[in-house]
Amino acid sequence: MKNSKKASEAYVFLGLTLTLSWFVFWGPLALLKVPTISFVSDVKGPAWAIAFYIIGGFVPSLLGIILTWKKEGLAGLRLLGQRILQFKLGGRWYIFIFLIVFAGTAGQLTINRLLGNTFNGNLFLIQLGSFLPLLILGPLSEEIGWRGYALPRLQTRWNALTSSLIVGVIWGLWHLPLFMMVGTPQHELGIPFIGFLVGMSANSLFYTWLYNNTQHSLWSAILLHWLYTYATQVVYSGVTRSPLYNWLECLPYVIMAAIVVLVWKLQTMSRQRKSLRLIVNKSGRRL
Repeated sequence: MKNSKKASEAYVFLGLTLTLSWFVFWGPLALLKVPTISFVSDVKGPAWAIAFYIIGGFVPSLLGIILTWKKEGLAGLRLLGQRILQFKLGGRWYIFIFLIVFAGTAGQLTINRLLGNTFNGNLFLIQLGSFLPLLILGPLSEEIGWRGYALPRLQTRWNALTSSLIVGVIWGLWHLPLFMMVGTPQHELGIPFIGFLVGMSANSLFYTWLYNNTQHSLWSAILLHWLYTYATQVVYSGVTRSPLYNWLECLPYVIMAAIVVLVWKLQTMSRQRKSLRLIVNKSGRRL
């Protein structure tokens, strides 16, 4: 049966995540134009603003942990930890993760090239020192909430495609204050929010596809997010931006997401139902 109660728990999580980030941490900084810290310019604000900026980025995962403990107790937290450390995805899924990021990045650089611009490929080596820190700032600070808490609950009520789009839209909206916050890439580079939202919604499909086919491994989501964040940071720093490029930037990922839906029939929930039964058996509790 469709589980409206578990879906409601996901809605509460999504609502709280937006509320805390918009109105407590990120929103006031954006409204008051308080600078934080930038990875694309020399902007650096006061320490308290930087702290608010960082804490706001951890809201999804912190809420996911707190709500999991409240709803499922220590058994739920242990299972959550096991899913984070579930590294055995199968070789082809590791290949798919790397291919998604490689093809998406290649597509963006091709668009940049077709618009008559160049790109310094050495930037991928020059910025390699930021690769490890990016594991924390993005993947670990978000995925425990988006894919660890919200997605499985949504999929007890909605199919995988609809659940992906719900998470994707909220994921994109969660970033909205960053577009008005001095120092962030979204603000400094003039990235259009609608294009960003479309890109986030498309990317959300990849996460669900991987998650459902690796028996709910959160590591699959963390690794994809990690590689994507690094590649995006490098591309952001090296491409020549124009209004046309800004709107076309998300196109490679949108095309690939459409292919995944068409070929793998992401809208079906057969794998998800099997995996949900497995989680129930492991935890001894209902999801």
